Amino acid sequence: MKRIIIPFMLFALAPAFAKADTYSNQMVTMNLDDLWVLVAAALVFFMQAGFKVLETGLVKKQHRAGIGAKNLLDWVAGSIAFFVVGFGIMFGSSDSAWFGFDFFAGNNIDTGKEYIFFLFQLAFTGTALTIVSGAMSGRTGVIPYFIASMMTAMVIYPVFGYWSWGNLLIEDNTPWLAGLGFMDFAGSTVVHSTGAWIAVVGIYMVGPRIGRYDALGKLQKMPASDYSYSILGVMILWLGWWGFNGGSTLAFNEDVVKIILNTNLAGAAAAFTAFFYAVFFQDKQDVIEKLAGGSLTGLVAITACCNVVSPISAILIGAIAGIIHNLFYVYLSENLKLDDPVGAIAVHGIGGIFGTLAVALFGEADLLVHDRWLQLGIQVVGIITCFGFTTVISLGMFILIKKTIGLRVSPLEEMKGAFVGQIADEMNDEVDENRKVTQVAVQISARGYNMYSIEEYLKIEQDKRSELVRHDKVKYMDQVGNIMSPLIAVRQLGQQLENEKHQIEEERDKLIEEQKQTTKNISHASKLQSALLGSIDTFQNLFEESMIYFKPKIKVSGDFYWFKKIGTYKIVLCCNSTGSGVSGGFLSILGMSMINEIFSSNKVLYPEKVLDIIDRKFVKTLRAKSLGQQLMDKLDMSIIVIDELKQELHFAGANSNLYIGNDGALKEFLGNNCSIGRKDMSNDSIFKRESIKYKTGDIVYLFTNGYYDQKNLIGEPITKEVLLDILKTNMDKSFVNQQRILKEDFDNWSTGAEQTDDVLIMGFKLR
Repeated sequence: MKRIIIPFMLFALAPAFAKADTYSNQMVTMNLDDLWVLVAAALVFFMQAGFKVLETGLVKKQHRAGIGAKNLLDWVAGSIAFFVVGFGIMFGSSDSAWFGFDFFAGNNIDTGKEYIFFLFQLAFTGTALTIVSGAMSGRTGVIPYFIASMMTAMVIYPVFGYWSWGNLLIEDNTPWLAGLGFMDFAGSTVVHSTGAWIAVVGIYMVGPRIGRYDALGKLQKMPASDYSYSILGVMILWLGWWGFNGGSTLAFNEDVVKIILNTNLAGAAAAFTAFFYAVFFQDKQDVIEKLAGGSLTGLVAITACCNVVSPISAILIGAIAGIIHNLFYVYLSENLKLDDPVGAIAVHGIGGIFGTLAVALFGEADLLVHDRWLQLGIQVVGIITCFGFTTVISLGMFILIKKTIGLRVSPLEEMKGAFVGQIADEMNDEVDENRKVTQVAVQISARGYNMYSIEEYLKIEQDKRSELVRHDKVKYMDQVGNIMSPLIAVRQLGQQLENEKHQIEEERDKLIEEQKQTTKNISHASKLQSALLGSIDTFQNLFEESMIYFKPKIKVSGDFYWFKKIGTYKIVLCCNSTGSGVSGGFLSILGMSMINEIFSSNKVLYPEKVLDIIDRKFVKTLRAKSLGQQLMDKLDMSIIVIDELKQELHFAGANSNLYIGNDGALKEFLGNNCSIGRKDMSNDSIFKRESIKYKTGDIVYLFTNGYYDQKNLIGEPITKEVLLDILKTNMDKSFVNQQRILKEDFDNWSTGAEQTDDVLIMGFKLR
């Protein structure tokens, strides 16, 4: 009987055993994934120790304790702020593309998996905060920095984090940047660049450490306290990065191993290139800083793309990142004057940008959301969004802190490296009259100071400065940070104000003298130009029916006319120079002098020959004055030689045209498309002559561009077409009426507007 019952029972229970075995396997798998993420969270948290050791080694000896304590406060502020507010904004359920609205203060976090996810993301938050503490170290007050850390963990980091990662925990969320296809696997932009851009604003607002730059803005060396600590910090961070990137899978699978391998290779390649680039191309300057920072830049760069690139690509990304780090390490401190004691901006900001772009540039095509170039464009959108949003919010935050409680510690605390607590003011008993005050620290609150340059301090209203001094809230310092005696400092500032007053008075007197000289030059040039220009009455003697509408912009005109009768020939010239005022007057006087010289022998030349001679003389004269520089001055000129016996007109133009009216029509004759002063010194003529037969009563018009370029109050020009229409419509009228109509139309158009250029229109009837 037992032989029958036992097999039967085993057969009946077999499905239950199988079911239990399947459930057990599922539990093991789930627990293994969660255990890996929890271990990864611990590794990322351990990076806090790495940052502490790294930064401790790079800052001055006096600041080691303070920066270590601030690293601890980072974690304290981040833990509280992110749990109470930040996590809900970044990962809470929401129908919005902008924020999450759940999980505040742990509400609705019910499972162990969710708590593990929170701890992993909290460790990421701590990383972003620590970037700021290192970059602003050595001069930032504890309370201002703690407030900034709280705001970063509650608002700045979670909001941008939601835009990029808001659907990691709740897949139904629709964050806008993730919806576009922005890819940042473990946070090159979301974590590292966010922290770096906050740090950039903080560095700018708090100013450099005392003694970092001399009075001329030259970078001064500030020795690190212990490089061995820094290298140890890099190694701790390197290990932590295995969890940073490997844990971002949120599961323990085959991808983890490749991700960690890529992370390691990128860091190694970056350290390699950063070291040798510093040795061979940067004069072995700051080699250890560049070795440490370069390796971290490689780790930051691979963070965004470690899941989509091959190991060979990881090496290439790291190698490029190391060189990029070295270049920006120098540029940020020497050119932009950003005092970053630990080099955080070059590592996390620039490295984050490059890593985010590397997703599209080096990622395997089948692992990207879009095709490579579209993906690159979306990556750029993410980078710009992060920079714009983070810097704007951070700027408002730091301005508010600076104006209310101040950002800096006192000068003495900065020099002595105090963390919190009072330090009795110590004054150098040795009075050195040769020391110069170069910076001023102003106490804003009980524990907050702001640093000002001398120029910035003197811009504060005198009553406000007096009040600050009266309440002993001002410390005067030389360029290396030594506190100076107020008596000596105030005497120096008074002398500087007096010197500036004298300098302003001298500059004012110089301007007045220059203005007088300019007025004198204009008056002299105007008289000289008037002497060279023929009178309008003389022109009317030459052409009985004629007009010259001449209206200089100021007293001296860049436009000019010239005419002369030689034998039976009449010569008329109309010219426009590039300038107006004294410079244009110089060109016009130069041009008229050359023309007078050419025709001084009363020998008639064809117009194209005259243009060639003027062009060579003009170019030669101005090149001698400009020492071979490219000429920017030019003349646009029309010349007419009229043979009344043959009733023939010879015309040549240098970027200027001729218009002849008859039988109700106005015909245009084009000159060459080249101005005087814009061709080479060769003897080859480029100006061409056009010979035109005319009839008695034909009307000739010559003009420059000043009339039709004139703008009205809304910036619209009269236009050349309108001018030609005015001439064509009224050419049957007398020249007196034509000139009146031209003047009225010009004045009506330009009412309330400044005259744009010199105006010159010539008209006469042929016989």
